[in-house]
Amino acid sequence: MTAQIDPQRLELVAAQADKWRNRLIDVSHNNTMVVFKNTKTGSLNLATADPEALTTVTGGGKLTLRALFPDPERHRAACGSAQSLARRILLFEEEQGVEVGRIAMGFVVTDPQQHKGSKPVPTLRAPLLLRPMTLKPRTSAESDFTVEPGEDVEINPVLLYVLDEHYGITIPENFAAHVENVLTSGAGHAEQVEAVFGELAAVAAAQNVKLTLQNEVVLGTFNYVKLPMVEDLANATELLASHDLVAAIAGYQPAAAELAGEASGFAPPPVDQLQPTEEFLVQDADSSQHRAIMTALAGQHLFIEGPPGTGKSQTIANIIAGAAAIGKKVLFVAEKRAAIEAVLNRLADVQLGGLVLDLHQQKISKRDVAKQLSDSLEAVTKQPPVVAEPLHGRLSGARQRLLDQSRELHAVREPWGLSAYEVRDRLLSLPLGDRLPGAFRGAQLHALNATVVRKLEQELRDFVELGGPRLVRRETPWCNAEVRTTDDARRVLAELDQLADKTLKRGQDGMHALLSQTGLMPPRDIAGWQDVLELLDQVSSSVQAFGPDIFGTHLDAFCYATADRGTRARYPQQLPWKQRRELVKQIRGMSTQHVTKKPQLHAQLMRIAGQRDQWQALGGRHTQPAHVTGLDQMMKDYAELRRQLAAVALSARRPDLENGPAPQIEQRLGELRADQDTLFRMPTLIALQGRFRQLGLGRLVEEIAARKLDADGAWVAFTRIWLASIEDELKLTVPELAQFVAERQTRAAEEFRTQDVEHRATSAARVRRAVARQVKEAKEQHPEQASVLKKQASLKTRHMPTRKLVEQASDVLLALRPCWAMSPLVVSRMLPAARLFDLVVFDEASQIRPHDAITSIMRGHRLVVAGDEKQLPPSAFFDRAVTDDEEDEEDFSGELSDFESILTALRPVVPNTEMLSWHYRSADERLISFSNREIYRNGLVTFPGAHQESPVTLEVVHGEASPGQNGSAPAEVARVVELVLEHARLRPDESLGVITPGMKHQARVERALREARRVHPELEDFSSGEVELGRRFFVKNLENVQGDERDAIILSVGVARDAAGKINYTAFGILNQQGSERRLNVAVTRAKRRMTVVASFTAADLRPSERVTGTELLRRYLEFVERRSSIDAVGRQVASELNGFERAIDVALKGRGVPVYAQWGFSDYRIDFALAHRDDPGRMVLAVEADGHKYHSSHSARDRDRLRQTHLETLGWRFHRLWSSAWFADPVGETDRIVAAWEKAMADADAEPAAVERIVPAAPAVAAVPVTRGPRPDVPRGLKIKEYTERQLIGICYWLMSDGLLLDRDDRLQQAMTELGFFKRGSVIVERLSRAIEIAQQLADKEEN
Repeated sequence: MTAQIDPQRLELVAAQADKWRNRLIDVSHNNTMVVFKNTKTGSLNLATADPEALTTVTGGGKLTLRALFPDPERHRAACGSAQSLARRILLFEEEQGVEVGRIAMGFVVTDPQQHKGSKPVPTLRAPLLLRPMTLKPRTSAESDFTVEPGEDVEINPVLLYVLDEHYGITIPENFAAHVENVLTSGAGHAEQVEAVFGELAAVAAAQNVKLTLQNEVVLGTFNYVKLPMVEDLANATELLASHDLVAAIAGYQPAAAELAGEASGFAPPPVDQLQPTEEFLVQDADSSQHRAIMTALAGQHLFIEGPPGTGKSQTIANIIAGAAAIGKKVLFVAEKRAAIEAVLNRLADVQLGGLVLDLHQQKISKRDVAKQLSDSLEAVTKQPPVVAEPLHGRLSGARQRLLDQSRELHAVREPWGLSAYEVRDRLLSLPLGDRLPGAFRGAQLHALNATVVRKLEQELRDFVELGGPRLVRRETPWCNAEVRTTDDARRVLAELDQLADKTLKRGQDGMHALLSQTGLMPPRDIAGWQDVLELLDQVSSSVQAFGPDIFGTHLDAFCYATADRGTRARYPQQLPWKQRRELVKQIRGMSTQHVTKKPQLHAQLMRIAGQRDQWQALGGRHTQPAHVTGLDQMMKDYAELRRQLAAVALSARRPDLENGPAPQIEQRLGELRADQDTLFRMPTLIALQGRFRQLGLGRLVEEIAARKLDADGAWVAFTRIWLASIEDELKLTVPELAQFVAERQTRAAEEFRTQDVEHRATSAARVRRAVARQVKEAKEQHPEQASVLKKQASLKTRHMPTRKLVEQASDVLLALRPCWAMSPLVVSRMLPAARLFDLVVFDEASQIRPHDAITSIMRGHRLVVAGDEKQLPPSAFFDRAVTDDEEDEEDFSGELSDFESILTALRPVVPNTEMLSWHYRSADERLISFSNREIYRNGLVTFPGAHQESPVTLEVVHGEASPGQNGSAPAEVARVVELVLEHARLRPDESLGVITPGMKHQARVERALREARRVHPELEDFSSGEVELGRRFFVKNLENVQGDERDAIILSVGVARDAAGKINYTAFGILNQQGSERRLNVAVTRAKRRMTVVASFTAADLRPSERVTGTELLRRYLEFVERRSSIDAVGRQVASELNGFERAIDVALKGRGVPVYAQWGFSDYRIDFALAHRDDPGRMVLAVEADGHKYHSSHSARDRDRLRQTHLETLGWRFHRLWSSAWFADPVGETDRIVAAWEKAMADADAEPAAVERIVPAAPAVAAVPVTRGPRPDVPRGLKIKEYTERQLIGICYWLMSDGLLLDRDDRLQQAMTELGFFKRGSVIVERLSRAIEIAQQLADKEEN
């Protein structure tokens, strides 16, 4: 392997491995395996014990302390030490999965002056021989204890390591065999100590090191589980270096680049695109969990961010089940037993506990391992086939119907850029008002696209606001105007100004002057001016032609004289010839143009006579035409007037401006000028009118004008018609919308929920079947391994060590139990240094240091690391817990350092990260809302509770710290005890935990509770150690409570005022440090149902600080508890704007007298409508949720159509789904349904006890397929093997396999022999039946698959 690894990579990893090794072994005085000190509470010296009793205990016999110490005083003192010692042993068992209780026999001591070269070596007082032991209280008052020794005695391995590494003593290879012989000789402990020490001292003396022996027997805590990790790191460099993650952590950049490249472009498949056959969820999984699961199962390294209560354990359970189903092997690693049990319990709930080889159990033995394997060997042969195809088909169909409806409802439709939901929402948002007739259809509707309508809104508003409707209603003198451009408007305006201000007035004045000279009557209208002016012009011309006397009395005679004979004959009065000749001569003389011919003269004179007649018609018979002054100018003025009037009339489309009396025209011109603002707007208005006509909106504009709608009303009118037309069009083109029926959609949702739950239950059976098949294949491929396991399972004693068993039968063993669970501290002890697992899964990784995790990581191909960097980091707590004397303990302050976790170390190199975002732990989101806001920046999806009583309360006691003591007040301790007693009496079925900041206050509370148990027997059962670990009552401090959860939590602040009434800030210890807010985050997120804070002060007593520490966060939390304890403060923090649907529903429900609260909740996930109890308005009884944007934006149908409802029902809500399509079609009917659901919810709520949360039924168990076979083939029994045809043998074997069980070939061979009547395994019998079994198995596998 070395040749395949880059030397630089190997060198970097080796160097880093050395650093990790040095961090694993502490050779200072803090390590009891190296330097042991007797302390009052940290150990129990058996020097004064009864000799015979001591011999019994050191020999492995169980005894009480009373038997060891008959003297009452010594027994009392021994019990005092045992109390603390027993708690420490239990602490390590529960928190780290290791056994630290030991009987130490003999102590090896070295000279303090010894050196190895120039480097001083530690002075040893190390235990020599160690036997496992536990201390169990015999009574609740802990007035006596039982010492329970373990089976095997061993020499202190750390002693041998230190002698080798630091003293240079080479231990010979046969030393271990000599020690083994001594320890199995049956000699007493004293003889064993002397013999082993003699061997060791001789080895040391030969290398110039002097060892001495102190022959004592002590009960104490000794932790040396890390030594195998040290050996792994020393001996498995190549295995370490070949792992990309390990190499990347060690600083080898190409490995980090390789990791990034592997993940590039990867994305887990969307939930709704997975076929049910591809999914093996055995626990519910929301979409954030599902992404994590599918990423892990896809063979990707994965970082799972798991804030409190977001379902890490159910996610890991699903990963384990899914991995087992597809043949992957999993190493599940967690320090805390509670974390392991949380996952195992979830698997056990679905009958998948047999997937896991649990090596994290307290005091796991080889016999326990053999028992687990025996159970699995028996179980796998009994797994029937699972017929899931019909269910999967129904589930896929129901899911698709829901997806189709949601997709079509919310799909954005072009060209309008709106979904059907948005169309309806906007329609419902429109204000009430007149509904204008009309609709848009076909091409017109498509022309009214999103871009057009966005522009049209301003256009329509502009048209109305600029007075466009007045044009339509013809209320403006410009209503017919053709003013299309600014130039048009400018020209018309100039003409209008000239007319009104000058031309018309001048014309009137000139006409008056002319008429005053002639005596003519004024014309009736401007057109009449033309006649007058033409007449005056003609008269002037006549005067010029014949002189001013032409219009005198002789005019008629001149006409007669110049006429021809026929014309004269018609005259009534005849003139003689001579007179005619004189008249002709006279007129010829008057002609200035020298006209002499009578016909020409007669024509001119007749015209002049006509002028005279016209004049007299205008001025009267008494008037006589005459020449006037100023006629030429007046003619020019009139022409200009007529031109300007024609221009304005043409532009304004006002022919009435060219006719009519001057005053009337003047008035009309005044009207135009008075409304000249319209003239300015005419280009825009005419363009808008053309635009509207182009879009087919002419009739709509007329209706808007006729109804005198303002701009808002006009836009609403258009919008309503437009949206309604789109709604009609979508119903014509989208079947899901046209064919929507609320009852059918509700039925589809119910079918989906039912079938999805059945699918989840079926998945567990499918996993079991898949594992059984894998076991069968492994046994057939590795028969020798199968034999080893069968033998081990059958043994009663002398079982093979687990590590050796793995080395000999790893393939079958891992097929049988595809997941192994253990603490990272014992992986190296239990497992050989090999890459046995496809997947290593770490839980609560934020508390594991890199050097504690590396040897687990190297044993798997891929890593899933789950944890939360905002919770407790690794600290020195457990290192101190082994050695510290309880009476001398100081609560953690600056010297308790935090360390880098494997989570932090891996974040830069693990390329895939998924955050679990749904919070499940809290029955009321007020329990998590503080951390969600302060720590997670509202990144968690939390669910509102349905109960009025606040789950978070503050108990302020008035007490001071006792004189000479720092920390808590006795009154606070007493109140905690009272609350525990109250809980045990009133809520014995609910689990409870007490959290304190530090160990001193924890010890005070524990002592007070022990005293209370003496007089309150109800505490005995409640605090019993027989309760399962995950529900057991505890008192813990901030350093070891992570990973725990209880129904109720009491957080006792443990800091009090001094006698002067001041709070000593140093009493907050480590909470004063930056980063300690992570500890408080852990403390305030442990409760599932209720949280009680007990303090000797309020938030107002602490100084606010901009520097965020645990103390500052505690101040904020106290403030939060004080402010949030009222139901009035529950619900949304800020008002949310409701959309059209929501406003309509809200108004309808309030109109029916329903107390309704829209958008109820704290987080981004809010209940659309929370309906309160009629008689108890603070008690929410019904959650009403619609299928709006929040519904559609959910990541999966499972999220929106099942999990949300299920979780709300778990929290005590009743649930009602409202389909927006149904509301839009029939709001009254849907309101009736909601009200009916509300009435039923109130009745249900009144019928059940207020304090009992509603229990959601578990998923139905999947019925096992009965093991049956069809009719037996007609194959006779009792023939010789050669007499059976191959077809007959295959037929009988295939019939046997129709039971569906996955038996191995040997079992099937025995069945076939029995069925055919063979009693001996002859070679031909075995050969022919084996061949038939192989073919029959292929046929059976093909049929099942």
